[in-house]
Amino acid sequence: MLPEQRASSYANDPSTATVVIVTEATRPRLHGELPARLLLDAASHVVGIDVVPDSPERVIVMLGPHEKVARTEEVRVHIDHGGSSFRLQGHAARLVASGANPYVF
Repeated sequence: MLPEQRASSYANDPSTATVVIVTEATRPRLHGELPARLLLDAASHVVGIDVVPDSPERVIVMLGPHEKVARTEEVRVHIDHGGSSFRLQGHAARLVASGANPYVF
């Protein structure tokens, strides 16, 4: 089974090219800038993020259902707060559609 958990918060600020996804801290050894796969739907909204996919510390943070993933992008993500805050900046954040995410209620 994949190590998956739900996001608890999502913020997208196109003016600073920053996307922040927050979840429960379950991977305290994850910190700093690490490789990830950004999971996007057909409209480029974030469905989830697969962090350090080739590591035992792998974690998948989902906002929406797997069935909505239309494409993936290899990115770098900055992780803080014991693995609970995932920040995309610059190019990675610009891959994400601006505006409200349909998977956040």
